Amino acid sequence: MAFKAFLHILSAPMAVLLLSGLMTGAIAGSACASPVRTRIVSLNLCTDELLLELADPSHILGLSPLATDCAESVRCEIAATYPVQRPDGENLVVTHPDVVLDGTWHRPTVPLVTNALHVPFVQLPSIASLEDIPTQIRTVAHAIGEDARGDDMIRDFADRLESLHPAHPDQILTATVIGANLAGEEGGLISDLLKRAGFRLSASERPDGTIALETLIAHPPDLLVTGMISEGASLAEDAVHHPALRDRFTGAHLLALPGRLTMCGTPDTLDALTALIAAHDRLTGTEPSP
Repeated sequence: MAFKAFLHILSAPMAVLLLSGLMTGAIAGSACASPVRTRIVSLNLCTDELLLELADPSHILGLSPLATDCAESVRCEIAATYPVQRPDGENLVVTHPDVVLDGTWHRPTVPLVTNALHVPFVQLPSIASLEDIPTQIRTVAHAIGEDARGDDMIRDFADRLESLHPAHPDQILTATVIGANLAGEEGGLISDLLKRAGFRLSASERPDGTIALETLIAHPPDLLVTGMISEGASLAEDAVHHPALRDRFTGAHLLALPGRLTMCGTPDTLDALTALIAAHDRLTGTEPSP
């Protein structure tokens, strides 16, 4: 009644404008809200990991096969309790999800099936720096209707990132990275992690992130970072075990970084930054060697 009386006091044009503004705000608010998805399928390791953190367990219909591989997934133990399905379109016909999450590299049948079923198909691109991770989180959270949880995760990520820095950031050391998923090209995730930890890529590094063993021995960096996924998985990982490297890089000058920490852009990527900062602190005499 009070609101009606207020409208009577207003001139007609003003009343129309007021009501129009209220309705526009309500419509905009409803447009921003994403419906909670209850039949979610993830076909990509990176969307698997974020989904496991953001969604209700009962809403996850299936994960990719890599989700349960502890050599590549940081959430493998939790993922083992969920259904796993092949990342192809045929399985989507059977499961009929209400949203499908994947990377930008996918099988051609996936978009064909999602289009035919009128199911949202959300693709998550790879990241180039830690600054891309909040966008990754927000994309998945919005796609499954868990925006509030996404905001909380982003806030926690930002708080932790703010607290991570080397004790002597002015002492820039050199580093070379070899091994699985640790290509050290400029502008990539590893390059960003090294820079934040107080390192720069060794001058002997090639533009594509590879380096000749002879060059590495002749011009050793302050830190050699090796990344492992599984024994014998690649030639890069075979190089890690070369006797010349084992003899040349020991103690504080060697850091074995699990490849799964840099496989995707998730809050767990900060564990890799933490390890690199600890290595920098050991080399600058701030932290004792293990």
